[in-house]
Amino acid sequence: LFSMLPEAEKKDLLDRLTKARRQEVRFPHLRQYKGYEEELSLQPVAHRLEALLKAEGISSLPVLFAEDCLAAQPMVDKLQPGQALLLENVRFYRNESSKKLEERMVMARTLASYGDFFVSDAFGTAHRDAASMTGIPKVLGHGASGYLMKREIEAFHKVIVTKPPSPVVAIVGGAKVSDKVQLLEHMLGNIDKLIIGGAMAYTFLKAKGFNIGKSFCERGQSFVDRYSGESMDIVELASKLLEKATEMGIEICLPVDHVCHTACKATEAPLTTDDANVPDDYMALDIGPKTISLYQDVISTCNTAIWNGPMGVFEIPTYSAGTFAIAKAMGDGTAERGMMTIIGGGDSASAAEQSGQDVRMSHVSTGGGASLELLEGKILPGIAALDDVRRPSTNGNGKH
Repeated sequence: LFSMLPEAEKKDLLDRLTKARRQEVRFPHLRQYKGYEEELSLQPVAHRLEALLKAEGISSLPVLFAEDCLAAQPMVDKLQPGQALLLENVRFYRNESSKKLEERMVMARTLASYGDFFVSDAFGTAHRDAASMTGIPKVLGHGASGYLMKREIEAFHKVIVTKPPSPVVAIVGGAKVSDKVQLLEHMLGNIDKLIIGGAMAYTFLKAKGFNIGKSFCERGQSFVDRYSGESMDIVELASKLLEKATEMGIEICLPVDHVCHTACKATEAPLTTDDANVPDDYMALDIGPKTISLYQDVISTCNTAIWNGPMGVFEIPTYSAGTFAIAKAMGDGTAERGMMTIIGGGDSASAAEQSGQDVRMSHVSTGGGASLELLEGKILPGIAALDDVRRPSTNGNGKH
């Protein structure tokens, strides 16, 4: 997360850390796994942090590194004022993400013993009820938000809690309808237009009777409704979602043409269809030029855009045009007319960065899973564990 910050903000953050003359202990996260893996060790991060501190002339003190998170007290005792100690990746420990509260709390109590204050900047893992995310503030009796966490909360507050500038368009992509059902259900009441792309679009097109060839589709699979417990065929579910959106007066945009190939691999001569149908021996891997133009026009009429999920297999250059075009349309909207643009992390954030449009957006989230759950209307444990902002009290005369 630190590496993603602008240089000026990195310097400001490092200044705050060292000039406060406080001893710092870091609780880092990477991805989920079990046991030690050398490639995921954070020791190189400690070296890089030390180099940054020295390069900026902020501190000449070495950054200490504790190889064992649960036996770091001797190193904590050696810390000098303004010095940082980085702990090894907490995900190496089973207790970090244990489903049993007491196992998580055993680890949390040890980690909490290293310091007096807890500041969380790990928005990317805020949707996890982990020892270092929710356990430490529970032990210490408090938890504060870091600068990055604060920006994430403020950005999503604008589109979830307050009413954003309308019209509002949600741009939803990715592979599976089942992964985005709760997102779509929750957002329908807050948007005016819905753009659907990525592999999940082919399930919706299948539901509308179009031929999708060999394109990915969750046909034959079922989804268990989170409220009624009813099992429903995915294609049937897609059809019902389209019906519901139409009844609510939401403008729905599905691909009207595609960029295709016989296999999911690069080619110098992809097939571009004339309409929404995909030939039997082909699979759609990106939205086509007509769809790009349609989606750009829709975005240009809106004042808020929320994007979660790519339009195609953008990792392969042959199929990146659709996703990058969406990113540019959003970037242009922000730069030219102050459009509010929120990107929900994950692949969408990666695409925005690869296309060079990330710096033009209102906000690019650092958490794919966390932002998705927020947009689904869920409460994130890692945020709920933090203290609420204390508002000034008012006396009887109305004075603060």
